[in-house]
Amino acid sequence: MNLHNEKERAELTSRIRALDPDSKGSWGKMNVNQMLCHCADGLRGALGELGTVTDQSSFVSRTFIKPLVLYVIPIPKDVPTSKRADQVNGDGTPPTDFESDRTTLIGLIERLAETPADFDWSTHFKFGKMNRDEWGIMSAKHIHHHLKQFGV
Repeated sequence: MNLHNEKERAELTSRIRALDPDSKGSWGKMNVNQMLCHCADGLRGALGELGTVTDQSSFVSRTFIKPLVLYVIPIPKDVPTSKRADQVNGDGTPPTDFESDRTTLIGLIERLAETPADFDWSTHFKFGKMNRDEWGIMSAKHIHHHLKQFGV
């Protein structure tokens, strides 16, 4: 999956539209509104809108783990969340109302997809510097992961 692929982006957007305010997660602590804001914060992070990222990456995470996560394995359920995108215990963007949060997420998906390759893409806190395609893949996998959490 890649947010830069129009068909895959449309499929994810359709799944987001299938959520409702009463959707329940099958794992984790977030409610559906928190999940929408969490995914939106992931996109804001890629676009550099959450401020400077502290690069916590290592040779192992950049060289071995990043390619596994991007191209091979699904995102595990128990991966620690960056505090900047933690709507439950951190500093993530607080939910407003369901429709507004959903609209914001869909808008950010479109913005990321339209952002050119030569944009100064943000650093990922665990994987270091990432390019347009890597952010498109990572963001799609992240959103897919949470949509599965909420049954869509």
